[in-house]
Amino acid sequence: MTAIAPLLALLSLGLASPAQSANPDHVQQLITTNACAGCDLSGADLRGLSLGRANLRGANLEGANLQDAFLMLADLREANLANANLTAAYMNRTDLRQANLTSATLIQASLRSSRFRSANLQGSDLSGADLTYAELQNSNLQNANLKSSKLQFARLKGANLEGANLEAAYNPKLPFRPPNY
Repeated sequence: MTAIAPLLALLSLGLASPAQSANPDHVQQLITTNACAGCDLSGADLRGLSLGRANLRGANLEGANLQDAFLMLADLREANLANANLTAAYMNRTDLRQANLTSATLIQASLRSSRFRSANLQGSDLSGADLTYAELQNSNLQNANLKSSKLQFARLKGANLEGANLEAAYNPKLPFRPPNY
């Protein structure tokens, strides 16, 4: 929670905006209550925040920066995370273990090296998403749209891919690059 105090101080001074187009009241609500179902958090800078068990059901997080955020057990059902950045930075990981992303929109989202172990992504749209090195062990990807997504070196052991659209989801011509962790 150490990252929250400086953010709140800057907001109160009007010196920084946590988002380009997010509703500032919704950002404040999320930080204060860990819940913002249906909120407009599009473009919000939520890097590194601890949002475990957060209720973000149906929230608009399009283009939001959630790099290295802790979202374990978060409720992101039907949330819009299109073009969002959930990439893990060096030695850190965006953590979505056991998160519920049922029917979420993750089109063109950057999910590189993120942790999704045992997450529910059933019916989610991950078309064009970068899941390189993502940890998807034991995740539910049933009926998910992974068309043209990047799954190079993703860990899929035990994942349920029944009915998933994997068309053009892997390009073996890409060069091997070790993960950044």
